[in-house]
Amino acid sequence: MPYWQSTLAVILSFFLALVACRITGETDTTPIGAMGKVTQLTFGVLNPGNINVNLMSANITASAAASSADLLTDLKSGYLLGANPRKQFIAQFAGIFVGTLVTVFAFAALVPNASVLGSEQFPAPAAQTWAAVAKALSKGLEALEPVKVWSIIIGGALGIVLSVLPMAFPKQQKYLPSAAAFGLAWVFDWYYSLLFLIGAIIAEVLQKKSPKNAEEFTFPVASGIIAGGSLMGVILIFWENGPEMIKRFLGH
Repeated sequence: MPYWQSTLAVILSFFLALVACRITGETDTTPIGAMGKVTQLTFGVLNPGNINVNLMSANITASAAASSADLLTDLKSGYLLGANPRKQFIAQFAGIFVGTLVTVFAFAALVPNASVLGSEQFPAPAAQTWAAVAKALSKGLEALEPVKVWSIIIGGALGIVLSVLPMAFPKQQKYLPSAAAFGLAWVFDWYYSLLFLIGAIIAEVLQKKSPKNAEEFTFPVASGIIAGGSLMGVILIFWENGPEMIKRFLGH
């Protein structure tokens, strides 16, 4: 990437990181993909036809946004538990080096080669979306179909309206939908939104019937379900491909 474009991507990262932090605070979900798409659209205009620049600029922005939002989540958890923010920061800083090694080796162990990405075993929906946007913008915005351009304009306008309405009508704020949550519902697969709805209804019923139990159990149970599902997915991959992974690491 040209230096000036790298600098612009870093500057964009600052503002989009603020957006990501706010959305994470509201929904507990960091929109890494959405942050990357904003940069992809920007560089689709500035440097049309260059897929490498399009992807790398989005990677700079999305990585910064994700790290910022995750750090805030950790600091909030530490605040609730009475942890020392300075020591938390030191631990985070040390984790950068350990995390880099672990993620590289874990990815190498789980993913045999790039051709399996996008398959049933490794669907990688976020990566496929980034690739699709980069290809679509390879000829600039003028190559996009009118319906896609209008979708971007309408989505952006709706996001602005939903963000301004709570400030204009503070008393009705609880009845107005969150722009972040509304947007994420379009990004996720339909069954994620359905599961969110079911979980919210169960939590609301429990809150009304037994507020004390709701306060104690809602978040731990929900976190356990999410973590358990993720861990089981990794276990199944190792169960199905364990011998092949061992052979690959041993060089056989």
